[in-house]
Amino acid sequence: MPTLYVIVPILFVMAVAVYTDLRYRLIYDWLTLPGIAYFLIAHAVLRPEDWLAHLLGVVVLGGLSLGVAVISNGQLGGGDIKLLAVVGAALGWQAGLFAMVLAYLLAGVIMLPVWLASRLSRKVTLDREIPLAPFIAGGTGLLLVMVIYY
Repeated sequence: MPTLYVIVPILFVMAVAVYTDLRYRLIYDWLTLPGIAYFLIAHAVLRPEDWLAHLLGVVVLGGLSLGVAVISNGQLGGGDIKLLAVVGAALGWQAGLFAMVLAYLLAGVIMLPVWLASRLSRKVTLDREIPLAPFIAGGTGLLLVMVIYY
């Protein structure tokens, strides 16, 4: 079960990332890189027996995100890759993968009808880029709620 040293900082990182991604279409390194370092150090000090799972979270989520970015010709930005690595550092690789799947499902459920409506109306056009940070935050938050309450 996540504790306060995980929940409060991850909510802060997600809130700032959502704001900057929606406003500027950027997720800054000054947010994600210290976030990765914080979670790895916090887990190494407070829960050293689980530290490897969190290090693997950075590698697995960051690596999968990088693979998606390469396959999609850069449709997934570097900030999104590092934000998912923060999720992996905070939650570990297994819970991080689940949060990542929830984020993509959430993005699909919300954006597919919007995209279809824009295609059918032909009056409204969507930007080519969709900010992913709100969906990453939503998937991570949904996972935290499920873990805490179920």
